[in-house]
Amino acid sequence: MRYLKVFSLAAGMVIGSFSLHAQTLTEILDKYTAAMGGTDKLKAIKTQYTEGEMEAQGVKVPIRKWVKQGEAMRVEFEVQNRKNIQVVRKDSGWQYMPITANPNVEVIEPNVRKLMQPQLDVTGELFDITGKGKKVELVGKDTLAGASVYKLKVTTAEGITGFAYLDANTFYLVKATNDIENQGHKAELVTNLSDYRKTVDGYAYPGLTEQALIGGNVKIRTNKVEVNPPMADSLFEKPVLK
Repeated sequence: MRYLKVFSLAAGMVIGSFSLHAQTLTEILDKYTAAMGGTDKLKAIKTQYTEGEMEAQGVKVPIRKWVKQGEAMRVEFEVQNRKNIQVVRKDSGWQYMPITANPNVEVIEPNVRKLMQPQLDVTGELFDITGKGKKVELVGKDTLAGASVYKLKVTTAEGITGFAYLDANTFYLVKATNDIENQGHKAELVTNLSDYRKTVDGYAYPGLTEQALIGGNVKIRTNKVEVNPPMADSLFEKPVLK
């Protein structure tokens, strides 16, 4: 099913009016960090568990995700009552996808794994950019859906460049764009984030993520987020099927 290929890119990956005085890049990033929960809360995140629903090509799929900050991610989704699993680490990844009629555990292709890597970081795209080796430039002001935004150019430590758009009132990330290549096709990956909510301990997250991808559009609605729950290493271990 084509939408399952789209899921690998979406499950994962990963922006009011301006004030009268010009904001510096440092001020913008500081306000972004504060909006997401603050430096202390973000630094304290070691694990994150989320539940939600993905919709692609008219099909709604329940999904769950476990992340060990900067180390590993596991995504489970059910289609036709069959559990499918994808696990990504810094330098490896595997998947078990019975919905594709393949009964074997497979290695995730490097180009797909690369696109999913940002999901290992749940502290935020623009948090601790120096520690993550990122370079961020303030491009200027823009308008998105009638609202004022700051447009930032983001270059990762690996040299991948994209653009992030921060709402000028809330300082939430509301849009991100990246050039991607998958299965020989080049395209622009556009991610829109909205319906921001907060956990009981004050960590902000988008309730709705929408992506325009090769093969169709994907919506992910997140309805549950837990920060720092216990998380066993066995969740990320490659199973041996008999």
